[in-house]
Amino acid sequence: MAWTFLEKTAEYGTQSKQNTQKRKIIHLLFHHQELSIPELCQFLKLSVPTGTKLVEEFENQGMLVKAGKRESSGGRRPVAYRLGPNMGYVIGIELVSNAFKLGIVNLQRELVYEYESETFDISDKNAALDFLKHVIPQIIANQNIPPEKILGAGIGITGRVDHKKGISYSYLNLEQPLANYLQMEWGFPVFIDNDTHLLAWGENTFGLARDKKNAICVNLSRGLAVSLISNGQLHSGHSGFAGEFGHIFAADNKRLCVCGKKGCLETLVSGLALESAYVAQTGESLPYKKILSLVERGQPQVTETLHQMGEQLGRSLAVLIDLLNPELIVLSGGFVPVFETMRYSIIRGISLYSLPQLASDCEIKVSTLGDNAGVMGAYAMVFERVLAP
Repeated sequence: MAWTFLEKTAEYGTQSKQNTQKRKIIHLLFHHQELSIPELCQFLKLSVPTGTKLVEEFENQGMLVKAGKRESSGGRRPVAYRLGPNMGYVIGIELVSNAFKLGIVNLQRELVYEYESETFDISDKNAALDFLKHVIPQIIANQNIPPEKILGAGIGITGRVDHKKGISYSYLNLEQPLANYLQMEWGFPVFIDNDTHLLAWGENTFGLARDKKNAICVNLSRGLAVSLISNGQLHSGHSGFAGEFGHIFAADNKRLCVCGKKGCLETLVSGLALESAYVAQTGESLPYKKILSLVERGQPQVTETLHQMGEQLGRSLAVLIDLLNPELIVLSGGFVPVFETMRYSIIRGISLYSLPQLASDCEIKVSTLGDNAGVMGAYAMVFERVLAP
């Protein structure tokens, strides 16, 4: 089995020096995608013969494959290597209030399978856990993926999550950590975090926030939250709960939020707020994503509501801009299809309430990862945790 180098020895949980080097090779290729033997040796401070031996061993196992030759200023062109795409897979899962999304990603970051259900109810703990216990192994079997090729699963869960302990406090709270419970059920490593934190992890690793030192990722979906990237690192806060942007006070509107307080920003800007506004306007109840699809059909009432939400979102983001001085704000989540419609009103809200110099130093961009930001964040989380020394 090619992945045995990930296993730690029983004695003190240590690893052999060679296994540590193999972990580092996989980790480097995860971030750089393609590297030559001289480049790997330079990163790892290895001799070329040692690096060549490790790469050849991986190549014989199918872990690495040739990816063509590098350009050279003279002499032979070095061969570049990349991870063998079908030698390992990561499962990314998103669990929100009324939806379940799963993606299986191979070692070349390709999404090889997607599944989504809008009948999932995270508040029904027993039914939700039973669904998770059975559907994941079933999907893996249906896709003919050997279980030993699953590096792990990363799960983004709405609400308060302690990623270090593997505990979800808002939903699916058990006597033991949820991550441990699912790992025992599925037979491979499981890691959990807040869904917005994983979205930001995806943006920071593969998306617009890559190589950015200070950025804000906005997750506007049925709810509203942000994740902060500070000095190039995801900022999760003392307890791991940072980013509850939707629950800051925004207006004395007497509207009861799902958190139990009144006047939260989420009562004004969210999929839930859009659903409420649509009922008030039309008397008809629709899920927020169906309401968003009406924008393409030119329904003026929905467009006007989105402009109002956009300006309110801009006003609130202005506070974060003045406090944190980010270089980039990435707009992501379920509202991605309509952010261009909302862009002017968001910028207007920022311009009216933020200091001009700080606002002008901050770019506002719509995520290029779209609905896959969370799944790709789960992929990055699993790789970082599994390959940690």
